[in-house]
Amino acid sequence: MSALGSYLTERRKALAAKHSGYSIRSVAKRIGIHHSYLSKLERGENAPLTEERIHALARLLGEDPDLLMALSGKLSDRITGLIRSNPLLFLGSLETLEKQGASTSNAAPMRQDQRKNELEELTRLLRDEIRERQVLESQLREQQRVQRTILENLQDVSVTLLDSQFRILWSNSPVTESPANFLNQHDHKDSDAASGKGRSESESGAFSTAWRTMKTHTVQNGTYRSPDGKHWLVRSAPVLDAHDAVTQIVHMQFEVTELMHAKQALEASEQRWKFALEGAQEAVWDYDVPSGRLQCSPTWYTMLGYRDGDLDPTITQWEALLHPEDRVPALNMLSAHFRGETDFYDFEYRLRCSDGSYKWIHSRGKLMEKSSIGTPTRIIGTHYDMSERKAAEEQILANEAFLENLLGSIEEGISVLAPDMTVRYANPTMTRWYAEEMPVVGRKCHEAFHRLGECCSRCPAVRTLRTGRNEFEILEIMSSTAARAIEFNAYPIRDAQSGQVTGVIVFVRDITSKRQIQQALTEIEDKYQTIYQGAPIGMCTLDARGRFVSINPSYARLYGYSSPGAMMNSVHSASELFESKEDWERLRALIRTQDEIFGFESRIRRLDESPIWTSRTIRVVRDAQGKLLHYDVFVEDIEARKTLEQLTGASK
Repeated sequence: MSALGSYLTERRKALAAKHSGYSIRSVAKRIGIHHSYLSKLERGENAPLTEERIHALARLLGEDPDLLMALSGKLSDRITGLIRSNPLLFLGSLETLEKQGASTSNAAPMRQDQRKNELEELTRLLRDEIRERQVLESQLREQQRVQRTILENLQDVSVTLLDSQFRILWSNSPVTESPANFLNQHDHKDSDAASGKGRSESESGAFSTAWRTMKTHTVQNGTYRSPDGKHWLVRSAPVLDAHDAVTQIVHMQFEVTELMHAKQALEASEQRWKFALEGAQEAVWDYDVPSGRLQCSPTWYTMLGYRDGDLDPTITQWEALLHPEDRVPALNMLSAHFRGETDFYDFEYRLRCSDGSYKWIHSRGKLMEKSSIGTPTRIIGTHYDMSERKAAEEQILANEAFLENLLGSIEEGISVLAPDMTVRYANPTMTRWYAEEMPVVGRKCHEAFHRLGECCSRCPAVRTLRTGRNEFEILEIMSSTAARAIEFNAYPIRDAQSGQVTGVIVFVRDITSKRQIQQALTEIEDKYQTIYQGAPIGMCTLDARGRFVSINPSYARLYGYSSPGAMMNSVHSASELFESKEDWERLRALIRTQDEIFGFESRIRRLDESPIWTSRTIRVVRDAQGKLLHYDVFVEDIEARKTLEQLTGASK
């Protein structure tokens, strides 16, 4: 700074000799500083100037701004760039200046020493700045490699970077739909909508959220189904400049096709279960043991002559309805099932109806859930009216709790690990999953995420560091609240020059929901099979040609066979069972034109050739084009009723 002060003093005094406007006060006022500050600078005291003030001073004195910057111990970006482009030339120039200084007269040795010291200080500052810039550039390249590796290895996630004109700047996967065309189309549609010609369709298309982000300057979420039938969750986020204008848009698409198919399978399986219960004419009850709440289907109430809401939905109310002679045995049987002494809760008892009479009920149930200490928490069962054997007209509703939040947010946890397993980075999903362990950055992976003293034996990150290859593993992770199934994918980060592994990127996906869905499907199928096999009326499924697909035990017994297998081996078509071929043809005609058939009465012939009257309820299943696929049949023995009708008619 003393060099700059001396130089300014000489230049200002030389100009002041020619013009009065170059006094200390005038110069200080014109560059926007106090005159005492400029005086201190000319005396060689510490009084640093900003780059803006130095440029103003250069314009006032008619000097090169780069020269004044150098004398002040600073270098402009232009000079720094020239030196960095050819540092050897710069050092050679310094040596030349030093030699020229030595060859001049010794009239001003103090000035030469001062210039030499200034040049040495300038050289030192320049070298420090070059080294600092090299370190920053190296760190920037490393950060860019990490970010690109993360984006290029995202599974089931498409990431596209768009500019403000919807042109693609970068994408980690091929883009089949042109974002720019999408923007142009919607701009035209918006103008048509404003003129009353039409309505904007900005809610559809792969880039609909990007269009809304451009309009609102906010993050937008949506869904999309691509032409190949895949389902996607879509999110777009704006990149704003200092004036809050959208300069770029980060557009992400998460594939959720597998989850959508699982949801559809769940819904189809639940419909089968519900229809089986309706056809079996049974009422359903669901007992939550800890709370004492008893959730019952509407048929449960109507079976006893009550309306929904007339009774408190509690186990205490159920005990009050029991016949005095049946109360203790029914409760004892329930307790025995809770203790695991029976596979099913199966008991016949009497319940009080709304008119005060008692009705015999056949109740079957099974314990479905237990707590962590083995105590019962939930039992599900059915009621069947044994006294009248008539169909329940109300649909049985039994919505399962596992359907709630089935389609959650599809996100992946991402972390970057150093070779010593120290966490360098964790994305928001990881920090949300492990919020109780925050902060995780700077800690060992096994300590922060798994609460272990050493690395996991099956850790894919450890294997990637050892082999240098991508590694995959599914682990069961225990947190403070629950166990989760986690899918791990580890990818190596390599040094661009040496190729050595300098770290690992770990992608973490919580597949607990997927496993729960699979378990739920199994549970629903088990429920259906339990009801199907234990139904007191005959049930079967036939294909479009009338051949048996499945038969339950009650159906086989109705026809005099010992088991479903024995009947299916003996009878090849349902037409063989009808006593009258006209009844079979009449039924086939109804099946061709109707989807549901109720109360079809006909005489059938049993294995021992004895005929009996039966009543059928049939549900027909067709494909999207209306073609018959199969039909479910529910058969009830009405021989006693028909005999009574004949006797009554004869007496009249």
